[in-house]
Amino acid sequence: MGNFRLFAVKAAAFGALLMGSTAVGAAPAAANTQDWVPPMLGMPYVGSELTIGKADYGLQDCQPTADAPHGFVMEWLSNGEPLPAERQGEFLKLLPEDQGNRISFNVHGVCSESEVFHSGETAPIAASTRSMGWTGRGNFELLGRTNDGNLVLYPHVYTPEYSICPSGAGCVNYTHTSEAPRVIGRGFNIFDIVFSTGDFDGDGNNDLLGRDRNGTLHIYPGDGRGGWLPPSQIGWGWNIFDTVVGPGDFDGDGNNDVLARDTAGDLYLYPGDGDGGWLAPSHVGTGWDVMNKLVTPGDTDGDGAVDIYARDQAGLLHQYPADGNGGWKAPSIAGHGWELMAEISGAGVYERIFGFRYSALKPLNDIVAIDETGDLRLFSNSEYGAGLFGNTHIGTGWGIFNTLI
Repeated sequence: MGNFRLFAVKAAAFGALLMGSTAVGAAPAAANTQDWVPPMLGMPYVGSELTIGKADYGLQDCQPTADAPHGFVMEWLSNGEPLPAERQGEFLKLLPEDQGNRISFNVHGVCSESEVFHSGETAPIAASTRSMGWTGRGNFELLGRTNDGNLVLYPHVYTPEYSICPSGAGCVNYTHTSEAPRVIGRGFNIFDIVFSTGDFDGDGNNDLLGRDRNGTLHIYPGDGRGGWLPPSQIGWGWNIFDTVVGPGDFDGDGNNDVLARDTAGDLYLYPGDGDGGWLAPSHVGTGWDVMNKLVTPGDTDGDGAVDIYARDQAGLLHQYPADGNGGWKAPSIAGHGWELMAEISGAGVYERIFGFRYSALKPLNDIVAIDETGDLRLFSNSEYGAGLFGNTHIGTGWGIFNTLI
């Protein structure tokens, strides 16, 4: 395979090529008549890196040039308008300034009869979620708290490479490796609840929240390099709740939120304001005391809204899809036998083979769980709407953790 250099174009060359071409000149080429829509890989969250997933149809017939080594160039768009030349290239790193905008791209062939292919458009880009990890690379990275209060980070590196996919077209394939785990915090057993909302303070980096036994809520802002900025207090009186989780953006305003359940089983939404503070809370559910575990993996069905999973006393795992406006869609049963799992958490998109399920237009986050023997298991979400599938063994010795974040 070799290193991925599918359409690397220097900014100056990109601008010169497009400004002088029939692709975007005064008489632009007509849109293609093919049914093919180039796939966009990545996640629609600040911190992700987007790219094209496949070179297909007319693009395969284009002859390479010095500036277009695979016969085409990319043009990234925000709300339908081209992004500045300095942001054009093989990847588009999503920045806080992209939040709320819809991203798409055009692919311009350089054949004698140029064709222009148009990607789909993302949902409005939302704040960074837990699936973007802790080291600024836009990769999901497991963070666990040990029984003695240490935070241990497992960094992941995903490497995109150009390859031939099963259909015979040129595809982007991802391989991933794990760096050595490292301790990035100590003494976190002073908190009875530790969780992440993703980016809570609006700087583009994921943050950690912890509730101490006096009910005070603290934020540990991430520095984007696997470490922390100075913590601060962001709430008091949270000891009225027995469960507090970070679902991501529950109400659809682009900012990450918090859900909290009281001992009577009532569920409350505490919307984040995108700047480390709060908007007015609201009551969003009753009867949640029948559940002994709430899991917030993000969007698992590709509809653009987050999903909440809840395990009941019998071990049934329920999926509660949010409607993206602070309410709910109809729940369903996602699995049984989950009473055997000591801990359950989100896993981002763990596998990215040929970009399957790693779509910026249809995110499909996975779930990991620690079973009763301390083994770590992966449960993926199907791109065909079939829900969770697989039960893949991906680690041993995870019984040392009481919390996955």
